[in-house]
Amino acid sequence: MKKFTQHAISFLMVLTLCIGMLSGISFSVQGATVNYVYSSDNYILNWGTREEVATFLSQNAVAFYEKNDTSYDELSALSGSGNINTVPQSELYKELQDLMKDNHKRLTSYGDTRYMFQSTDCQNSCKTSDKISSLYSGSDIGPAWDAGATWNREHTWPKSKTAYKSVSNSSISEATDIMTLRPSDSNENSSRLNKAYGEQTNSTFFNPNHFADGKYDLRGDCARMMLYTYVRWGNTGYMWGGSGVVQSRDVLLKWIEEDPVDTWELGRNDSVESITGTRNVFVDYPELIFILLGEEVPADYTTPSGEAKNTSSVAKPTVKPTVKPTANPNNQGTNNPTQAPDQSGSTNTSCSHAKAYTVEGEAPRCEVEGFSAGVYCPDCKKYISGHGTLDALGHDYSSDCDTTCSRCTVTRQVSAEHNFADGTTCTLCGEQKPANAGSNSSNGNEQKEENGNNQENSNGWIIPVIIGAVLVIGAAVVVIVERKKIFKCEKNND
Repeated sequence: MKKFTQHAISFLMVLTLCIGMLSGISFSVQGATVNYVYSSDNYILNWGTREEVATFLSQNAVAFYEKNDTSYDELSALSGSGNINTVPQSELYKELQDLMKDNHKRLTSYGDTRYMFQSTDCQNSCKTSDKISSLYSGSDIGPAWDAGATWNREHTWPKSKTAYKSVSNSSISEATDIMTLRPSDSNENSSRLNKAYGEQTNSTFFNPNHFADGKYDLRGDCARMMLYTYVRWGNTGYMWGGSGVVQSRDVLLKWIEEDPVDTWELGRNDSVESITGTRNVFVDYPELIFILLGEEVPADYTTPSGEAKNTSSVAKPTVKPTVKPTANPNNQGTNNPTQAPDQSGSTNTSCSHAKAYTVEGEAPRCEVEGFSAGVYCPDCKKYISGHGTLDALGHDYSSDCDTTCSRCTVTRQVSAEHNFADGTTCTLCGEQKPANAGSNSSNGNEQKEENGNNQENSNGWIIPVIIGAVLVIGAAVVVIVERKKIFKCEKNND
């Protein structure tokens, strides 16, 4: 009996060790703050709840900045700009753009997003319902894709205000980024059209709360998404005004402050990161929005990190635009110059424009509008002369079969195949026929890479399962060995 007791105790100790090791594996996957639930595609399900204010950063958010060797203290020390036209030249803008762009490892296609929304736009990790939450109204839609019959894909940043005026399910571009592409009730989507977000819903603007019926506040959500595209994709030509995506800088800052980040936004950031590798930094650290736009962080502003209370007492430096002396700054505006549209929402008809200065123009690029030089008055918060918009150039492809833009090196899918009429030279673009022309090696490599990525994503569970199986088998072996010893001892005693 004594030997049996000793054997039983040994077995229990081994079993306890196995359970402890398995518990350790589970804990490392789930983390200390949020218990993540994963889809069959290994995407994190949105664990948040709409309108539940976020007062903490998830463990994946913290890990994102740690792995990029950066922190809020370092980012908030960089300068922004109080002038909307020079924000893209500021230190903070460039740093945040690099951070989000460098981590963007997977670009989602328009077709992919139809089935990713089940992960990114559910609530509470689908524990109470597997329905998708429509962006503007919060109504339950899906989750199955019904080809747009009851719900479709809302371009929160209208595709008509990108370089990609139309998209197909195979398209991969700024216009198909799941960070700003959202599921929406079909009627809500058609009502918004491509209007800029604004305080009132009218022929020019669309208020994000138009369909919320007082239950939800989407103003901050939409403002933070617009800032993501503005910085991550560098789409600076369509940000402000009725022809852009947000009514004005003042309206955007007002919305950011009045509608703080909720856990649904933070949960979606975790989910999107599990798909693409990048995050919207303005959801994790909305404090950076004020610094980017040259404002102090509000003292009583509630944010996921809580950093607002640590930074609000200090005004952050701003970047001044390149300034050239005006011929007679005290008399600016007296000659009734042609005035560009006021994008700031502020006017001051009695201003003498004593502080006015000249801002150099910026040349247009393939996908981004430029602007001519103009005179800006910081007191009026608007241009008092010049600063006209210069149309984006568009990509320059020398022929129908040319795949690379001559100006910016952006590549595209060709609209025509090479025509090697004489057997060696394409009659459309003059390119020489490669030795392996006609093979599908390129497509094959892309398919292998895609399959490899999918395999990598789906294999995240293998190691824990293997370890668990080894531990269980080990425990079973111990049981068998111990039982044999017990049986042998009992037989000898007999």
